[in-house]
Amino acid sequence: MKNNIKLLASALLLTLAGCHSPEELTPSVESLGLNSVSAQFATGDYKNDALATFTASATSADQERFVIEIPYYYPESSENLVEMTQMRVSANLDDNCFLTPKLGTLDLTQEHWFTLTRGDGSKRQICITGVIKKSNKCNIEAFSVGDLSGVVDQTTREISLISATDIEPALAEYTLSYHATISPDPAVEMLDYNDPNGVQLTVTAFDGETTKTYTVKKNVPEKIALGIRDGSQKNLFFKEGFMDDNYWGMTGKLNYTMGVMGNYLLICSGADELVYVNKLTGQKVGNVDMNGVNLQNGTNGGGAICSDDAGHLVMCTNATVGLNMHFYTLDSVESTPQEVLTWKNTAARMGQHISVRGDITDKAVVTINSWAWASPATWHSFIRILVEGGVWGEPEVVPITDGGAWNGSNSDVEYLTTDITGTYFKIYYAGTGLGNALQWVDGTTNTPVATIQQGQWDANTNFSNVSCLYFNGNPYVAIYGGAHFSYSNTRALLFNAANRGDFTGTYDESPAIYYGSTGKSFGSVTETLAASSDVLLTQSPDGYFLYLYWITNRDNFSFVRAEQFDCIKQPDKPATPEPGEGEGGEEGEEGEEE
Repeated sequence: MKNNIKLLASALLLTLAGCHSPEELTPSVESLGLNSVSAQFATGDYKNDALATFTASATSADQERFVIEIPYYYPESSENLVEMTQMRVSANLDDNCFLTPKLGTLDLTQEHWFTLTRGDGSKRQICITGVIKKSNKCNIEAFSVGDLSGVVDQTTREISLISATDIEPALAEYTLSYHATISPDPAVEMLDYNDPNGVQLTVTAFDGETTKTYTVKKNVPEKIALGIRDGSQKNLFFKEGFMDDNYWGMTGKLNYTMGVMGNYLLICSGADELVYVNKLTGQKVGNVDMNGVNLQNGTNGGGAICSDDAGHLVMCTNATVGLNMHFYTLDSVESTPQEVLTWKNTAARMGQHISVRGDITDKAVVTINSWAWASPATWHSFIRILVEGGVWGEPEVVPITDGGAWNGSNSDVEYLTTDITGTYFKIYYAGTGLGNALQWVDGTTNTPVATIQQGQWDANTNFSNVSCLYFNGNPYVAIYGGAHFSYSNTRALLFNAANRGDFTGTYDESPAIYYGSTGKSFGSVTETLAASSDVLLTQSPDGYFLYLYWITNRDNFSFVRAEQFDCIKQPDKPATPEPGEGEGGEEGEEGEEE
């Protein structure tokens, strides 16, 4: 049928030729025959890694040599030396083109010659080979001096340290492109960042040749008018198997929750294991000394952690009705947890999630939520604690009216501000009609006033994680559905909460949706084992960057992911056509040959 359509199109063009000059019939796109050649590892740990695909593209129709560049290390962040003696090679060919002999597993340290035969019968020789190449990336990805987090503008190569006063001499911390070096090294040499001309830092890539020079100075970059800058999304890290010894080396499986303190993301497995990692790279830095504190609280499930808006960590134990719940705070990763409150649990089983809005040394609202399968089937409440002047008040049970029953499942509640009569958001997994739905709740009446329902593929996913905040003057709320059941479609979603009227429809179709991660399924799981997940929406102290983290631990698999957004105003750029823009011509089908 397709060939008939092409013949008809050709006949129409010939008919039109009688009315137009021949020049108008000249094809605007020249067929290359062989468009690209790609290689993947044929053996080893990464032979099925879709990201480990290395491609050499054609630049002309008569190109003879295709040299596939293979990175010196793979993954790039590791020091795993690459061998390219066994690489599975494939080709992207135009219609009716083929290579002889057939492609397959090749030793790319050698040259391999093939004959490319095109649809018109013409032939030419093609050479495929490879080369190990060191990375030419030389970015400063993150930079900080003391408590000041630098705003990195990759376009202008300027790093702004936001400060109204002179910056005290201090060593800097930074993150470079993998295997790059920096000169002078601000981690070993104190530099004067108060100089109006700034400090020049030169980054040299792993290849030893490619360089970039950045200027670091005290500055205040301009923000956009409101909220997130469109197009600013950036993946910071994604890691499956964070429990592995070569990553975080965690062993607990009770209840994974997160918080942020300064430059660190903290992760607790629910008992006495608290790890802190670089919040921009995910690289482990150390373990917090829990000094005998165990959030498991005897034989109960794991407790939880969270962070307030001022960089303090808050922890709670897990407890069934009649047992004491213990609350702790942590001021730095070098300190130890300090108990601030003990409360005899008179509600349901608590400790799955804890959230804080505000500053626990001044004014804050703390919420604690129920644990899986242990609450009464009709349970629809959370625990709230008000902190005034740094003093923790008495915990109170707050019922939510007309919001559905938890049905003995996981739940999460978080306030948008410290005003308890204002907005808060709740989400829970349950077998009832409102399960997995995100609800906007009026704090005055504690009644939902708007709801976004689960998506088509979310019925088997445990949406019981919520986090919200104001970023650059605009409210946002994030949720995450974890892998608690077989074939859960785990995914994180970010919603714009500026307009309550947009909180309608389903997750995929709601006018409020801003970002959604690609669903990830882990297949069949053992549902009798512990499962946990968490989502965290936080921002840099200077208010220029928004971070979205989510984490899952289930059976013998685990993964964590971090996304970054910003509100930095970018300079206006003149509109320039993209390569090939405005050119006509019909694109033919492309074929893959191995």
